[in-house]
Amino acid sequence: MKYKAQGRPIKTDKGLLILSSADSIEFNADCNGRVSVRFYCEKTEHTGDVDVYFTGYVDGERLPTRYHVDAGENELVLAENIKGTHTFKLVRQTEWGVGDIYMNDILVEGEFLDPPADKELFIEFVGDSLVTGFGNQPDEISDITWGGAPIYQDATVAYPYLVGEALDADVSVVAIQGIGCCCGGWLFTMNDIYDYYPRVNEKDYSYKPQRPADIVVIHLLGNDRDNFEENGKTWEDVLDKAKELCLMARAKHPGAKIIFSPADRIDEAKEMVENKLGGANNGYYTVVLPMDCGGKMGHPSTVGHNKAKDILVDFIKELRG
Repeated sequence: MKYKAQGRPIKTDKGLLILSSADSIEFNADCNGRVSVRFYCEKTEHTGDVDVYFTGYVDGERLPTRYHVDAGENELVLAENIKGTHTFKLVRQTEWGVGDIYMNDILVEGEFLDPPADKELFIEFVGDSLVTGFGNQPDEISDITWGGAPIYQDATVAYPYLVGEALDADVSVVAIQGIGCCCGGWLFTMNDIYDYYPRVNEKDYSYKPQRPADIVVIHLLGNDRDNFEENGKTWEDVLDKAKELCLMARAKHPGAKIIFSPADRIDEAKEMVENKLGGANNGYYTVVLPMDCGGKMGHPSTVGHNKAKDILVDFIKELRG
């Protein structure tokens, strides 16, 4: 394999299917000219129009171009006239639901080298818009009026990716704006789709991690709070589903420490983790990640994401000793 993938990309006959926030590909090359990556992008019956953004990195330095792909063939140029040995990375900024994106070729004038090694630490993040970076880009980048447009989202400056950078960790993001563990803005919940995300509408697909996570961070309950009563649920129902999701994460990643971050009713969530999951003695923890509402549609700004990053980085460092 000439590249390293992070997140939950799926190998298919059409190429590597890259569907989720912060999914990435990374490769090393001894270069003698141009470096680019080709994608084929299509709308499906389950997704909206193709409208996806990527961030590129060369030798860990963020490139100034904000790459956009739309339906059909796309080629993203990472470097021209580059010489010598370099590391390249492309990271998806945009969350699930805006087209199927297949990476089907990496073009290097030069020679591929062994791909980057796995990091010592691997963290999975599970949640909603607070996790995907929904609405974290400012008004002035576009005149689009809908604050949920993909142009206003960048997962590379949302706290999960920032935590990965700060801790030198590999990262996977399993998150969709509007979702809950018991109820939310979708016909499905995170508990319904966790085992086969990102193929949300394909229940015959099951995600099997090639590498189990060391830590799983679950950041939910905001959308449950907004929807549980109209769905005929009680808050106890919500907490039962939060417990179930924690157990599902442990089943998928048996040795992982599970960190639950409640977005609402914090004291009750802490009690659930202690009394129903056994707390730290069983490898379950809680941490509160306060975030601002300075982004689009009341979502966190990059300032809020950086605040959450700082808190979580300190928590994980202490957890790991």
